[in-house]
Amino acid sequence: MAANSLIRILFVLITVVCSFASAAQQRESFIIGTGDVISIDVYNERDLTVNAKVGQSGILRIPLLGDIKVTGKTPAELGKELEEAYFDGYLVNPSVSVIIESYRPFYIRGAVYKAGAYEFEYDLTVDQAIAIAGGLKDRASKSDWYIIREPKKERIKVSKDSAVFPGDIIEIEESLF
Repeated sequence: MAANSLIRILFVLITVVCSFASAAQQRESFIIGTGDVISIDVYNERDLTVNAKVGQSGILRIPLLGDIKVTGKTPAELGKELEEAYFDGYLVNPSVSVIIESYRPFYIRGAVYKAGAYEFEYDLTVDQAIAIAGGLKDRASKSDWYIIREPKKERIKVSKDSAVFPGDIIEIEESLF
């Protein structure tokens, strides 16, 4: 009996740890875009810290380095790029961390009751986004749902369990019948 309880506890613990790891991986895969607020920290170099909202240009002024394009990169990619730039004549062994403090909104349009922009949340699905937008209208399609995703603006057919990313535009088509 005690062994079964221990196995159940271990299973639950492993499941929780894996879900945290999955969420962390998902956050790291988000691409920095216009409207995100990012934090750049250089270890032991307080004067090089940057906290800023990414504007339309996608460029931030980074201490010692000047203007750097930050959009279209993951936080890890930007951190590595900044480490290389600081290492090239400025710092001996730079360690840069980049965190997206707050994300740009996602958008939903089409056959929902309250189309518009909404605050992005982690692990958001299309089904949850539809609920946030007030639900489907009577003539809404039950299967013709799409996401337009940055940076390529590609239109992807999705289902209710598909993940929503920051900046995504969700389109809910109307059905004929």
